[in-house]
Amino acid sequence: MSLFRRSSIETRSGGDGWLSVFGAGKGMDGSMKSALRLVPLYAATSLIADSIAIMPCSEYESTGGSKVKARQQSQLIIDPHPAATMTRIEWLHQFATSFLLRGNAYGLIVAVDSVGVPSKIAWLHPDAVAVDESGSQPKYQYKGNDLDPSTVVHIPWYPVPGSVVGLSPIGQFRQMLETGSSAERYGADWFKNGSTPSGHLKYNKGSLNGSESATAKARFKAAVANNDVFVSGEDWEWNAVSVKPNEAQFLETIKATANQIAAIYRVDPSDIGGEAGNSLTYSTLEMNQIKFQSRALQPIFTRLEHHITRLLPEYHYMKFNPDALVRTDIKTRTEVNKLNLEIGLLTNDEGRELEERPILNDKQKQEWQKNYGKSPTTPKEETS
Repeated sequence: MSLFRRSSIETRSGGDGWLSVFGAGKGMDGSMKSALRLVPLYAATSLIADSIAIMPCSEYESTGGSKVKARQQSQLIIDPHPAATMTRIEWLHQFATSFLLRGNAYGLIVAVDSVGVPSKIAWLHPDAVAVDESGSQPKYQYKGNDLDPSTVVHIPWYPVPGSVVGLSPIGQFRQMLETGSSAERYGADWFKNGSTPSGHLKYNKGSLNGSESATAKARFKAAVANNDVFVSGEDWEWNAVSVKPNEAQFLETIKATANQIAAIYRVDPSDIGGEAGNSLTYSTLEMNQIKFQSRALQPIFTRLEHHITRLLPEYHYMKFNPDALVRTDIKTRTEVNKLNLEIGLLTNDEGRELEERPILNDKQKQEWQKNYGKSPTTPKEETS
């Protein structure tokens, strides 16, 4: 682990703080906001970012061949966001959003603890970061300000050989995204300003001049305003004119775009407005969650784990718990916990902790043993 110079970090944190020095906190620029207006793209990235943001993580230490949860969790694991009004959830969401939309997450270490371990990292807007790769080591700038490389945490998604900068999904698939965005705008314009009328009000007793038609139209619209009842005699006939969205071809384009975005981000097309093309008829919520976890989430949070681990004390590492997102029914979860207890994978105290229940005290253990004939901490084979 490298030691960070306290002076450089404290200088950036002084005065109005790092927010004023680097212009962070002023909001995203138009390019990323415009991309997120495309519904399937927003659905895919927010689904992944939200899942990573709420995923529990902890700090572990490896000593003497065993790996246990660290007794003292580092500030970087507990609450790494430099803004006092935001939590680790928002911090993780910012990382994922930058990573998913730009293929790079750039973090700036803005605080260290008493032993030199980073305690706060601010994610910088990726569009304002410039990377100079002409030398032997990359040099970073943020809004024209040189950054100390030792204070930069750079996590790329898809780096090609010869470069440390990841490819941007938005940039690589710009044409496809623009097609989908155009289709959405066309669909909205079709229903708002399209040439097809909403209906046909016909007078059966003869012809009407322009003034008479306008008067009849105004009276009819006033009568049916707010979905009111319309009453007519034998001389008027009203027919609603409906337009099938498929005739405009924009829904097919949107679905095709959603399927392509689903392929990029490895999510199920049906989750973001697309259509799944497989013929599988049997699946469960748990199976879908596991597939989503292994394909879409694990490659991202594993990268973050490795980069944060490099900043922690020696023999310490960060680890997410993606299993917490896989929700099973109570019966299945109970059976799994029972099996883990029997094979020694869990202790009784660890099993209760997973269920967010307090550890049994000695009196409660005695009562349990008296009522059920076996100590909850005694292996099954020892009581047989």
